[in-house]
Amino acid sequence: MSSQKKPSEFNFSVFWHNFLRTLPRLIWIPLLLCVLAGGYRYYRSVRSYSPVYETFAVYRVSASRSGSVDLNSYRYYLDANAASKIAASYPYVMSADQSKALLKEKYGAASLPATVSCRSESTMLILTAKASTAQRAYDGLHMAAEVFPEAGVGILGTFSLEVFDEAAFPVSPNNPPNFVSQAVKWALIGLAAGLALIALVSLFRKTVHNSEDLRDLLNVPCLGLLPQVRFKARTDANRAVLLTNPKLDEGYIEAIRAVRFQLHKELEHQRAKIIMVTSTVPEEGKSTLSANLALALAEKNRRVTLVDCDLRKQSLKDLFGITGATRGLVELIAEHDDDLEAALAPIEGTNLRLLSGDKVAEQPQNFLASPQLGDIMNALRQYSDYVIVDTPPSGLLSDAASLSQWADGVIYVVRQDYVGQAAVLNSVSTLNGMDVRFIGCVLNQTARSTSSSGYGYGRYGKHYGYGYGYGYGYAKKYGKTDRTQEESESYTK
Repeated sequence: MSSQKKPSEFNFSVFWHNFLRTLPRLIWIPLLLCVLAGGYRYYRSVRSYSPVYETFAVYRVSASRSGSVDLNSYRYYLDANAASKIAASYPYVMSADQSKALLKEKYGAASLPATVSCRSESTMLILTAKASTAQRAYDGLHMAAEVFPEAGVGILGTFSLEVFDEAAFPVSPNNPPNFVSQAVKWALIGLAAGLALIALVSLFRKTVHNSEDLRDLLNVPCLGLLPQVRFKARTDANRAVLLTNPKLDEGYIEAIRAVRFQLHKELEHQRAKIIMVTSTVPEEGKSTLSANLALALAEKNRRVTLVDCDLRKQSLKDLFGITGATRGLVELIAEHDDDLEAALAPIEGTNLRLLSGDKVAEQPQNFLASPQLGDIMNALRQYSDYVIVDTPPSGLLSDAASLSQWADGVIYVVRQDYVGQAAVLNSVSTLNGMDVRFIGCVLNQTARSTSSSGYGYGRYGKHYGYGYGYGYGYAKKYGKTDRTQEESESYTK
């Protein structure tokens, strides 16, 4: 039944499709990382920020001597060499005990309130003060300018500083805060990391993307690809995805008829009459396909019966818009009713008959093991040209495996990019263990792709299929992609 999937080269279109399908489901990851990274950086920037106010003043130097160097004239003291000697001595002078004593005596402080540096530029001295407040920087500069000449007498001789360019009072920090820009930068990094994580998940996401994947995975014929369906007007009362709906897109109708053509060839080849339709999990469009295949087969003046074998949730009568009371398998078996033909509900304007009731079974296996079920199936075989049996998903329940003994063949429905390949393979393997003949598979709800055998139906939108509500946690078990809000609105059951 199955064959080991051949290793394939990287397909960007498949990766991009996976990424776009995974992004809505996991978008919270990059958004969370964005908020956390940006918020953390903003908090750290605020906590660690320390403003630095800076001011400077330019001084001329006048002196009688400088250290051991005899200075004979005022002009010599303006020489750049003399200014550089004084600037070089500044750190030593200001750290000496004499400077500390003068600061204590004049200002009552043991040290300067700011960090003051000194450098020479040509024949000038430039004192620069930096502090955490504007006032401390401004005061520190003037304190240094007054103490430095007096404390340096013993080293540099007598000299004085004459203001050439007065210090300005700093009005703003030299390092303005950039909390927002830092937070935005880190937020973008967090966002990029989250998107990279989603890209990695998309790269290794193993679902069925196209007919080649189906053939490689299941080794059975692919009967066709059915496009996604979207109705243009949300106000349309009739939104059933059925061939009988005049508002249904022509592209989907042609796709169903193409599947019917392939199916008819297989049915004639295998001499099959009762066809079971199943899938791995709910919401793969299995019931919709069953109904439309039955309608398509009935178009050729064939007597076709559609049987709702989902005994937990009879849904096909709702799909066809039948509101009156009907009788299905549960009613016939529970009441030991042999009048099968009376229970078949006609579908107006077609040769199709529907067996779908109002009651559901709390213990379906008791009904599926009933000998009367075999009698009903044999009677339907005699009554109809073809019998389409819609079953529950075989990946969750054993109902399909139990019903397979009455079927001549199985059509397996796989919704594109919806459930993991391993889950599909396990479900098919279970049916294969029941000696079921697989007529073929159908890739459902396909979207646009650039792959040669890919999706190709993007213009039909995203919306059809029918849910089940079993509540077995299949999404967690099989890694199903969540529906978007728009998709959820378009599902009718």
